Amino acid sequence: MAKFEVPETNDSPDLTPMIDVVFLLIVFFMVVAQRLSEQYVELSGLPIAANSSVKEEAPPRTIISIDETPSGQKFYWGEQEIDISQISTAVKRNPKWKVFLRVHPKVTHSVVQDTLKEIGNGGQADVIFATFKSGG
Repeated sequence: MAKFEVPETNDSPDLTPMIDVVFLLIVFFMVVAQRLSEQYVELSGLPIAANSSVKEEAPPRTIISIDETPSGQKFYWGEQEIDISQISTAVKRNPKWKVFLRVHPKVTHSVVQDTLKEIGNGGQADVIFATFKSGG
C-alpha cells in the first residue's frame, strides 16, 4: 500500500491583510478620538452670568417713545410730548448717548421708519428697539 505524503508548502498564514485591517482600525479610532475631543468647550471662557459684571448704573440713553392713542400717534422724548420733526434735535442734544426707541405694537412700520430716519438725521445710528408690553 502506498503512503500518502503531504506536499511541502508554506503553511504559515499570510498576515498582510490582518495588518492592513489593524492599521485601518488604528487610524479610524485616532480620527474619532480627535473629533470627540473637539466637541468639548472650555466653560471658563464662555460669557455666562458668573463671569459677567453688571454695572451699578445703566448708561444714559435718549428715550423716544411712540404711543398709539385714540386721538392718533404721539411721540415722546422721555416724558415730554414732542413732534416727529423734533426727534433729531432731541438726539443731537446728547450725541454720545444711545437711543432707546419704544413703540406701541399697533404703530405701523412706516411711522417707525420715519422715526428712525429722524434719529439718523440727529447723528445717531445706535438704536435699541423695543415694543410696549401688552397689559393683561
